[in-house]
Amino acid sequence: MTGKMKLYIGLLVLGLALVGSGLWFLLNPSPVVEIPEDEPVIAMENLYTMAGERNTLFIYEDGTVICLEETGLRPTMNKTRTWKKGHIDEQELNTIMLFIQDIRFAELEESYYQSAIPQSDLQHIISVKYQDIDKTVVVNGYFSPDSSKPYPKLPYPLDEIYNKLMDIADNKTEEIYQESFEFTVPKE
Repeated sequence: MTGKMKLYIGLLVLGLALVGSGLWFLLNPSPVVEIPEDEPVIAMENLYTMAGERNTLFIYEDGTVICLEETGLRPTMNKTRTWKKGHIDEQELNTIMLFIQDIRFAELEESYYQSAIPQSDLQHIISVKYQDIDKTVVVNGYFSPDSSKPYPKLPYPLDEIYNKLMDIADNKTEEIYQESFEFTVPKE
């Protein structure tokens, strides 16, 4: 076999490989996660900096539930983002909103800080924008109620809200996509 023939066969194999991989990506695209355009009525973010984890939950007025679970957010870890999506019916949404109104969420303090754990990396943020409620509560230094750590858990009624929202995230959503991504810390 001559050198030209080997070159042509090599180029033909390379061309077929590129066309094949292009067809594979065309036939197996990443799923599109459809997110409602309006603002969520409930949003919760749980950030565990030292563990390199962030979990975010959004509930929209139409009942759409979007859950993002990000892991590996520290420099030497493999970073993954898992998208989950689900739906709750109008009755479930109304039950949660009635609970939020009954506990007087709008009257809660805007921030809670656990002084027993100085400079904590634990942060929970719960936001509600529904009818006459427009409130965000930030909680620092408390462990979530489902934690096995022997440290203070979220104060009442935030622990109850956390439990209800995590129940929705765990039981009303299904994983639709998982991706690896790069996370860079912005330089000042």
